[in-house]
Amino acid sequence: MMIPKWSSLEMKDIRFLTDVEIRELVAYFTTRSQPLSQREVEMLEVAETFLDDDEIEVRDYWNDIASDGEADSDALASAGWGTDEDYGCYGGGEW
Repeated sequence: MMIPKWSSLEMKDIRFLTDVEIRELVAYFTTRSQPLSQREVEMLEVAETFLDDDEIEVRDYWNDIASDGEADSDALASAGWGTDEDYGCYGGGEW
């Protein structure tokens, strides 16, 4: 397993990073497939304060938080291919 170069970075050291390094740090944390630890979330928040407002990536629920299964089921339901429960029928023949 490769150890990322940001693993030994301390919170207080973020202010000494160059603009390029801050962008790399933000990109690293925002593109990881594993959930971030509390320390990593705090580091990301601090690093984002050094970026211009237009550089901060907007995260949304369906692309960044929802599981693939949840996103797929919502897409299928909105296209008319959902389960009965998606349309309000929970059994008993009444809609």
